[in-house]
Amino acid sequence: MPFKKFLPRISLFVALLALVIIIKYREQIRQFSSFHLYKARIHADNFFYGAGQGKKRHKPVALLQKETELQLYVGEPFRSFRKSDWREFWEIIYGAYPMEPPERPGLPRRVRQMDRGELAYELASRYPQPFAYFTPEHWKMFFSIILKQDES
Repeated sequence: MPFKKFLPRISLFVALLALVIIIKYREQIRQFSSFHLYKARIHADNFFYGAGQGKKRHKPVALLQKETELQLYVGEPFRSFRKSDWREFWEIIYGAYPMEPPERPGLPRRVRQMDRGELAYELASRYPQPFAYFTPEHWKMFFSIILKQDES
């Protein structure tokens, strides 16, 4: 029972010690907490961006018409695409990727969809035939097929 007698004194001592530590290191604690809150906010933004909030382009329910137009107007490689190839292709078009370096060391990269220039570069590097030989007019026609009513 002697422990119960000292319990309030020990609790008071621990509370005062914690208060002194918090006061002494308040700036470091504030920086630490604000950094991690900002990091959590970026993770949440990336999660909700991937879930569809903030996307410029949204994947339509049916892509068959666009796939047919690409097979007719562009030809290879689209004529020989399998289901998995189409899935990968549409993921490039409608997916969100971490594009820029992190704002500060220790922070995650923000995700976003590729713009038209980045899409053109990515498609030309993955499918050099025919995209490496596309002129600006070809790209305009190509984007008019795949991005109908998706973005202005």
